[in-house]
Amino acid sequence: MEGSNIPADQDLAAASVTPQEDAPSRRRSFVGGWAIAAVLAVLAILLYEIRIALLPFVFAIAVAFVTDPLIVGLQRRLGSPRWPVAAGCYLVILAILGGAGYWVGAVVVSDLMSIMAHAPDILRHFLDMTIGNKGITVFGQAYTPDKIVRSAAGWLAGAVGITALKTAASVAGAVIFGAVLTLVLMPYLMISAPRLAAGTIWLLPPERRSSVKRLLPKIVPVLRRYLIGLCIVVSYTALVGWIGFGPVFHLPHAVLLAIAVGLLELIPVIGPFASGAIVAIIAVQQGGIVAAALLFGFAMALRLSIDNLVGPLVLGEAARVHPVVIIISFVCGAILFGVVGLLLAVPVVVCVKITLDHYYAEPIARSPDRDEAAPATPTPPPR
Repeated sequence: MEGSNIPADQDLAAASVTPQEDAPSRRRSFVGGWAIAAVLAVLAILLYEIRIALLPFVFAIAVAFVTDPLIVGLQRRLGSPRWPVAAGCYLVILAILGGAGYWVGAVVVSDLMSIMAHAPDILRHFLDMTIGNKGITVFGQAYTPDKIVRSAAGWLAGAVGITALKTAASVAGAVIFGAVLTLVLMPYLMISAPRLAAGTIWLLPPERRSSVKRLLPKIVPVLRRYLIGLCIVVSYTALVGWIGFGPVFHLPHAVLLAIAVGLLELIPVIGPFASGAIVAIIAVQQGGIVAAALLFGFAMALRLSIDNLVGPLVLGEAARVHPVVIIISFVCGAILFGVVGLLLAVPVVVCVKITLDHYYAEPIARSPDRDEAAPATPTPPPR
């Protein structure tokens, strides 16, 4: 039964087909590395072709992955099957999402509509602060703030047509469908996580399963800590940002600004730069040098606290990857898989790093004719 206490290995063993007694015994060939690499290449191509539909599965798997220790702990404490505990956790998550959605709809949507209504005034004020009332001259053509605002409004009016409305409607429909699909997938994955994990390992050749089982205890805790730590970083950034933008500096739309700055932390490297640019624009619009300097100093202090304290503390091994490697993986993931690539860039890099550390730490297997020429002790790596 789904979600029961029966070990997944026994279920899979019972479900496997046993050969007939009168059938002649046969030996299968050893599955080499090239065959596994070919299967992984085909799987990567398949995932690339369906990358648009992967996002709900990624979110649902992430939720099930993070909540699995909590479900297992409650299951052992209560002595209950897995499915009631997982269902209860799912209902709690739904309640949290419902409350957050109501709050976002009541506060953030009104702020966003207000920003859209006053967008020309905000842009004009920003241009007045940056280029002045007289504007600038480019190739003999004068561009004043009023002229730039009118040009932007005309371009936007021309861009918003039937095609744009159809695109917006399709995007909205895709977002709603993805959200519903994520909520539908979450309980199945939360209840059946052990069975699905055991079934995934069962797909590997038997001679490869032991090495994967030895590697998983090194990867799983790091990935789980990364996901939980990322949620903590986003929450910390949004909370501290709201305290600074709202009660301290009294900025308009402080809640929306804090949520935007917090969510941008999901995007490595580029997200902090984008949030810094947003804060810089707000600082310029403050109208006073002292207020702008204080706001910029607050943003720098928040950034330093994330990079040097909160990030390394809660992200652990994932925070010790070189920034150049993260940027390369970030760009490659975005180009190949879009939003899914952005979200999975750092976890994939961390998995590759741990896998290489695991296998490179093993001694090299040598043939008997090379054992005599091999040194007695391994040469230490260069420092």
